[in-house]
Amino acid sequence: MTARSATGTAGTSGPDASDVPFQVAISVYAGVLFAGLAATAGAMATASSAALATAYAAGFAVGCVGGLVLARTDRHLPTRLGRSLARRLTLVSPAVLFALLWLAPLEAAVDIVAVWSVIAVFVTGYVLSQLAGNRYVDSVTPGDPEETWQWDPPGSVPLDIALFALYVFLGVGNAVNGNWQGASLWLALGVVWIGSCFAEGRWTFGPGRDRCEIQIYENGLVKRRPYTKSFVAWDDINHTRLRGDELVLDYGLRDVRFDRDELEDSEAVLEAVDRRLSETGSRYQ
Repeated sequence: MTARSATGTAGTSGPDASDVPFQVAISVYAGVLFAGLAATAGAMATASSAALATAYAAGFAVGCVGGLVLARTDRHLPTRLGRSLARRLTLVSPAVLFALLWLAPLEAAVDIVAVWSVIAVFVTGYVLSQLAGNRYVDSVTPGDPEETWQWDPPGSVPLDIALFALYVFLGVGNAVNGNWQGASLWLALGVVWIGSCFAEGRWTFGPGRDRCEIQIYENGLVKRRPYTKSFVAWDDINHTRLRGDELVLDYGLRDVRFDRDELEDSEAVLEAVDRRLSETGSRYQ
């Protein structure tokens, strides 16, 4: 059996109904990005509040229209953006620019625009990156999986709640000290963290938790969470490591790890992975 190239399959992907959420997401993302840039420029020019509001609205409108036109014109944009982790990270990277502006000793108006731009760009960029990743996985795994097993993604509810509590504590502490921008940022991070826990199926409860699966395709393995997916091609795996009760698949600088107690049938999964790697010429090292 010959494994298909993930890159080659992605290049032949056509329009799909799931592109509609992506088009909406990239339109909003481009809108908040352009709005933040326009409002920041106005704040640096010490524009009035009315002028800042106008700049923000105009930037948002231009960005929304431009993002929608781009997504409708380039049907392969979702798969290209979702093809690698580096490309997905570029979607949230503009938030770093606004964070630097917020930390810089600039006018108060710039700080206000910057902190809200950090939140808006990061949240919309994260959602867009996940949608792009899902579209890429769909493009390289057409049809139904050959084998499927239930999977319990690793996670710790107490630890996640403790981290959320820390975000809230930092947010309240900033609010008490009168730093409402810092408070908004920390509280937004807390909300994003809780949302990501549900989206990634880290908790044993929540909507879509029953959709967590390990799927085996001819050309690779898919880790499906409630609302996100990731794909690893058999040809990209450098080697595997069986260490105690853990299976590790190394590819590039990253790896995929599974504990036996996370899998519905760990022996069957190990056998299927071993068989696929043998068929594609991968070796245990």
